[in-house]
Amino acid sequence: MVDKKKTSIIEMDDLLSFIKIFSKNWLVIVSFVAVASILCYFYTYKLPDVYAAKTQILLKSDDTYDYQNQIYKGIGFYQPYQDNDNQIRVITSNDLIEQALSKLKLDVSYFIVGRFKTKEVYQAMPFEVVVSRLSPLLYEKDIKLKILNEKQFQLTYKRGEEEVKTSYSFDKEIVNPDFIMVVKKNSNINDKTINNLNEIDYQVQIHSMENLVNKFKGALAVESVENTTILELELEDEIPYRAVTFLDTLSKVYIDYTAKAQYTINENTLANIDKQLNEITVILSSLENDLEHYKSDKAILDLDKEEEDYFNKLIDYDGQKRDLELYIQSLDALQEYILTLSDKVDKKLLPPSFYIEEKDDYMQKALTNIYSMQMERNEKLFGSTEKNRNINELDENIELLRKNILTYINNSKDGLHKRISDIQKQIDDYTNIIKGIPKTQRDLLTIQRKVDVNEKMYEFLLEKRASTVIARSGILPQTSVIESAHSVGIIKPNKRKILYYFIAVAVLLSLIIVFIRTILFSTIENISELKRLTSLPVLGEIPLLTEATDSYIIVDKDPKSPITESFRAIRTNLEYMASDINSKVILITSYNPGEGKTFCSVNLATILAKAGKKVLLLEMDLHKPKVQKALNMSNSIGVSTLLIGKSTIESVILPTEIENLSVILSGPTPPNASEIILSPHLKELFEYGRTHFDYVVVDTAPVGLITDALVIMKNADVSLFVLNSKYAQKQVVKIAEEIVATNKLKNFGFILNGVKRKRSGYYYNYGYGRGYGYGYSGYGYGYGNRGGYGYGSGKSPDEKAK
Repeated sequence: MVDKKKTSIIEMDDLLSFIKIFSKNWLVIVSFVAVASILCYFYTYKLPDVYAAKTQILLKSDDTYDYQNQIYKGIGFYQPYQDNDNQIRVITSNDLIEQALSKLKLDVSYFIVGRFKTKEVYQAMPFEVVVSRLSPLLYEKDIKLKILNEKQFQLTYKRGEEEVKTSYSFDKEIVNPDFIMVVKKNSNINDKTINNLNEIDYQVQIHSMENLVNKFKGALAVESVENTTILELELEDEIPYRAVTFLDTLSKVYIDYTAKAQYTINENTLANIDKQLNEITVILSSLENDLEHYKSDKAILDLDKEEEDYFNKLIDYDGQKRDLELYIQSLDALQEYILTLSDKVDKKLLPPSFYIEEKDDYMQKALTNIYSMQMERNEKLFGSTEKNRNINELDENIELLRKNILTYINNSKDGLHKRISDIQKQIDDYTNIIKGIPKTQRDLLTIQRKVDVNEKMYEFLLEKRASTVIARSGILPQTSVIESAHSVGIIKPNKRKILYYFIAVAVLLSLIIVFIRTILFSTIENISELKRLTSLPVLGEIPLLTEATDSYIIVDKDPKSPITESFRAIRTNLEYMASDINSKVILITSYNPGEGKTFCSVNLATILAKAGKKVLLLEMDLHKPKVQKALNMSNSIGVSTLLIGKSTIESVILPTEIENLSVILSGPTPPNASEIILSPHLKELFEYGRTHFDYVVVDTAPVGLITDALVIMKNADVSLFVLNSKYAQKQVVKIAEEIVATNKLKNFGFILNGVKRKRSGYYYNYGYGRGYGYGYSGYGYGYGNRGGYGYGSGKSPDEKAK
């Protein structure tokens, strides 16, 4: 016989196995999915909807005129708001978020308690809770509020383990050890609405600023739009209008923050100019008074032209000297400012001095760099501490640049002093010339020269002050909102995704259960499965009874039943298996009680006898004998009395109602049944059976509980192992194979009992519904006990012939 090669990817047996597993467990999977869907519905129903709001901010705005940019540079202001990462830290800093929250009334949250769900409400509440003081233990705790009537309400909260319930009046301050607050009612509480409001359960939560900041900071996301200086802010909140309002407020707070530095610089510059103007005004007033009084006292009218020319040149040199001295003063002020940068104190953002010469490119560039690094350092401190590595690197760069600037200032001051010395020589020369002028006129010229010098300085300061005032009026924030805050709808929960997750978990759990059932609890349901599990012979299957019957010997009562046909097929297969044996001892056992071995023993012995064979049925199960009740016979003598020598073989052989069938019953149940099986009389009994009968059918105890059958197998020619489809697990087949290998059994086969069959085919259009179990808990057939016996699927002799 040629074996057919397996060419298909999926074998039909595998497909049938899968269909079988699915058909047995589909209800488990469907049930799990249904339960998961119901649980998902209740879970998502209780989840609040979370909305998102978005806005966009442009960091660098060019909303200035050219002359304004020149003015900004003239007062030492440069554009620092172009580092997206630093600005993200600023926007998400606790300080800015707290400033935004302080402008909104978000310290109290209001809820309406429903039967299954508690919903937060932001507006349209009939009352407002204003808290002046609150015990720290009540922050973030639920406080229930019940409107009693138009004038009163009731508060319920927990103070530790104690529940406090007290009634108060609207619009009156409540003072107690736990809080100081006022509950203000509005026009929504009136005689028309009070009945409806009485039925609503309100709930409030009072938040500390710290928790409120952490909540909004955790819900806020700021991202930089790629390749731009635009920041996109997104906030998640259960109330869409609140999210939009907060983003608008935060944007305004941030924009005000970016403009604050410009105003601070402008104010500091004006204050410095006004201070010097006041000083020069005092000096000018004094000099003008001196000049007027001197002219009046000396009766001086005017000077000649040459003398006036000398004095003008002297005034010009004196003015240059004054400018250089003022420049040195500005360098001294700048030096003092630079020195403060090395101190571990608050580093104020003061502008570079406006006295720096425009041609001094190095100083302008150096001050721009140190100012920018200072701004960057202060911005980074919003999101980190001074121990941060980036801040330490900035401090090192600032310190290096500071030292370079200080060296440059000292060198500049030395050069300026030399220039002042040269100018002083010119002044001295002209002074000597003027000394030839009469003293009265000379004194007059000296006073006039001082007045002219201070007037020029006064005009210079007035010009700078005017420029600074113009710059202030033109100050615009360096950031702007390019997309107002707006709601983008619900983003959480994703109910469809959650449903898929629940279903996936349900399917996974159901598959795990199906796997466990299949591995640990699945049974062998038909002969095809049994054949796939073992290479040992399978003699046939016996269908399950579906109708009640009062007869144990089905093959005698109903010769045309499917069970009878199954036993005929087993008889035929048995003859083929043991065709080389003259006298045949057939042992029938099972692994567990209740699998139908006695039923098979009696009916197999009967079907052999009806074929004209002389058959001896031995009841070798001395622990729980069943054959005697199956044949409705007495049990006074039998195998037990024979093995202990009290009876002879001839005396214990009893005829039955079935022609050609004799039986030796178990006899009285001995206390040491397993020991007497070892009697030497046992071998004599089998030898007698082989000599006087065609077949000896031996009913034994189950091998899973008692080893009697293993001892008797040594005397058997054929060993049959009965499996019941209701209990027969796959590992039992492995145990049977181990028994065969250990005892070196040559003729061994399986009978599958209790097989459920569909109503198809000629032989299975009807059935029986009674079960005979082994029933170790008591005597009798065990009707309905442990699932009973069944019948098999072997072919009839007529089918074999076909």
